Amino acid sequence: MNPSELMEAINAISHEKGLDQATVIETIEDALVGAAYKKYKQYKDIEAQINPKQGTLDLVHYKQVVEKVLDSDNEISLHEARTIDNEVEIGDDMEYVIDIAEFTKVIAQTTRQLIFQKINEKEKEVIYKKYINKKSEILYGTVARVERNRTIVMIGSSVEASLPYKEQIQGEHLKAGDHTRAVLLEIDPEARGPQLIISRRHPLFLIKLLESEVPEVYDGIVEIVEVARDPGRRSKVAVTTKDADIDPVGACIGMRGSHIQAVINELNGERIDVIEYSPNLEKFIANTLAPAEVLDITIDKENEQAEVKTLPEQLSLAIGKQGQNVRLASRLTHVNINISAYDSTPVEAFERAKQQILQEETNNPLSSDNLESNEANLEDSSSNNEANLEATPSSNEANLEDTSSSNEANLEDSPSNIE
Repeated sequence: MNPSELMEAINAISHEKGLDQATVIETIEDALVGAAYKKYKQYKDIEAQINPKQGTLDLVHYKQVVEKVLDSDNEISLHEARTIDNEVEIGDDMEYVIDIAEFTKVIAQTTRQLIFQKINEKEKEVIYKKYINKKSEILYGTVARVERNRTIVMIGSSVEASLPYKEQIQGEHLKAGDHTRAVLLEIDPEARGPQLIISRRHPLFLIKLLESEVPEVYDGIVEIVEVARDPGRRSKVAVTTKDADIDPVGACIGMRGSHIQAVINELNGERIDVIEYSPNLEKFIANTLAPAEVLDITIDKENEQAEVKTLPEQLSLAIGKQGQNVRLASRLTHVNINISAYDSTPVEAFERAKQQILQEETNNPLSSDNLESNEANLEDSSSNNEANLEATPSSNEANLEDTSSSNEANLEDSPSNIE
């Protein structure tokens, strides 16, 4: 191989693998030394030297200068050494060039294999160092090919990432040449194939998309507390903020839905419910089940369960198609939610209204006069309802008696009229 061909090969490998020239040269030197040791097993000290400026490749082995030679392959006497260099001393090393032309085809093939092996190892090391700090971030790439259980995505010009089938969105069909993005889940330095494992199905991908599309989320003004996903179908996102002037739900949705629609489009039409988080678990559960109206919630914190009552006509809305809404709500709140219809009598409805007023008074305290007035109004309303119910039968009986007397009088007058 002439000097220009050697450097062209080094530059081509450097460009293709994304490695600097010095790394490629070091790798080739190590591979050549490894191959040389297999051919010249008797030598203990072999070194390869590539001069990038001159484009030369030298392979040498060393003999140590000693007084008495015990190993002629690796040692040389002082007398003999001084016939070559009269300034040499005991302990110095004498350099001997190995004729590369002596390499057989087998050795050449071994060298080629070792070169690619070493380059792959260096490439993996470089990729790991480059992307270890990008874990949990979104990567942009182009689909290179679709395999049986995964899709290979090319990140940049030389780095391959694996998108396993289980990490793809349901119903999504990627093909070669498609531009896509996904979140970097992990880096496997021991992988035989691509080291980067990416995902479009993980909840973290939805969080990162919201960060990229919603400025308030990116700046930390709006915080994403929790996410529950049914990838490709529906998701629920709980958000909050410490800024009283910011509506966290409205900020995520954007003007005319511009922010959230960009995320929906990226997720293949996945429906996204943005919910305001509340530290009050009852209120948080009610928010997650919206737009269904919740009438009553009973929470068993010890068993992490909640019994929710809603109107019969809104039961299916609260549960959702195939239980999707309540299932996502349970995952979002970390509570097992059971929903049933609320069948109430007038007395229960009255009591519920009373409890609601008392609860409001607790949350927003009024004066004692107002509180007594509210209770009096409820009692008066109850008394009026009972009085009306008692008065109604008496009135009906009086009307019946008057009607009967009138009919008898008419019958008595009738014979006189006939005569």
